[in-house]
Amino acid sequence: MKLSMIVTVLAATFSLTAADVIASDVDTPKKEYLKVMRSELSKNEPGAAALVSQDGEVLFKKAIGRANLELNVPLKAKSVFKIGSITKQFTAAAIMILHERGKLSVYDDIHKYIPDFPTEGHVVTIEQLLTHTSGIANYTEDHDLMLKEATAPATLDEIITRFAQHPMKFQPGDEMAYSNTGYVLLGKIIEVASGQSYAEFINEHIFQKLGMKNSHYAGRQIIKNHASGYDMSADGYVNTIHIDTSWPHAAGALSSNVFDLNAWYHALANEKLISKESYQQMLAPVTLNDGRVSTYGYGIAVSTLGDYQVITHNGGINGFLSDALYVPEEGLYVAVLANNTDINPQLLSQRLTARALDIDMPSFKEVTLDDAQLKAFEGQYSMQSGATYGVMYSQGELYFHRGNENYQELVAMSSDSFFFEGNNVYIKFTDNEGQLILNEYINFSSTPHTGVKH
Repeated sequence: MKLSMIVTVLAATFSLTAADVIASDVDTPKKEYLKVMRSELSKNEPGAAALVSQDGEVLFKKAIGRANLELNVPLKAKSVFKIGSITKQFTAAAIMILHERGKLSVYDDIHKYIPDFPTEGHVVTIEQLLTHTSGIANYTEDHDLMLKEATAPATLDEIITRFAQHPMKFQPGDEMAYSNTGYVLLGKIIEVASGQSYAEFINEHIFQKLGMKNSHYAGRQIIKNHASGYDMSADGYVNTIHIDTSWPHAAGALSSNVFDLNAWYHALANEKLISKESYQQMLAPVTLNDGRVSTYGYGIAVSTLGDYQVITHNGGINGFLSDALYVPEEGLYVAVLANNTDINPQLLSQRLTARALDIDMPSFKEVTLDDAQLKAFEGQYSMQSGATYGVMYSQGELYFHRGNENYQELVAMSSDSFFFEGNNVYIKFTDNEGQLILNEYINFSSTPHTGVKH
């Protein structure tokens, strides 16, 4: 479940054959993967576990950091983490299992299963809950609820009654707006349709079936190898604020490790859990009422990394962040699980993927430029998209903004290229017959967004 994050989608690249990529993966030195990990993680702080696999075979596994700071316990590759919104993949797959068995239809009105939940006279379907197009509000945006109520246990019906106090945000199908409330409602629908609790259904029909022995609906039970979660404060790391997992429920209450997630996604993509048709239905884009398209399917986002299609989801819950992506063209899976909300798992997962596929990637290492070199890039840039980007020099630093966004610091990594802390976007300036060109590369795309300096 995302408490303060918006679902992010990824982007992809390359031109090797499958055989070339497999050879490249086998030959990729582990030190190259380790270099990616060590660039962002410290063994003496909360950290992350990562795994890279191809066709289910593990190519790389590593954990760096501490599972518990107080006890000085190191993280291990097998450590168990809360996975936040990656839970939504399991919830969506559970819905598809019930859909295939005729226990429900994704096109059903949700009132067939939750008759009293208010939708202000609108018909809301199960599919609209899955795709975040229902118009139902997102309860994690209610800060009083999160700080004062979600710390205490409650029944699912009590929670849904509380969520019913939030008004609809828009008519169903008008927008795609991330809603954890919608996925908790899906958990209730699974319970009504199956006759089992959500935790029982996921455990029996997914975890046990796939041999995922380190995956759990994380309540108050003791879970072997479970890492503690941390946040960064002005005074250093602190134990995260407690949230009772009865509240995230089917939106974000699961825990797992990188090995189980590897087994999970290869099973999902290879008809070991649901049919090929159901899996493709989960990936399908959604057309909104005005004809716009959302690439968030059923608990899964589809985008690109470089020139590859990527299937992905990330997650965030108190003390934990996660990111996992699958490159179907190569059968490549990468998962990064962190027990520290000051880490960006997506940055790591994308860089590990780039290493696995031998995608060209800049250094992301800071170099020093003098004031004159920095000032040369100042100005307004008219982008091909029609947007205007700005670059500003101030007190020895260069700053960048897109339209009305806040300024972000540009960190130099060469005389003409810059990156942003905490993500994989970078800028390269080039000269075209006396005109300065800004080239923005997002997630290792081989084709930049370009703009000309006024």
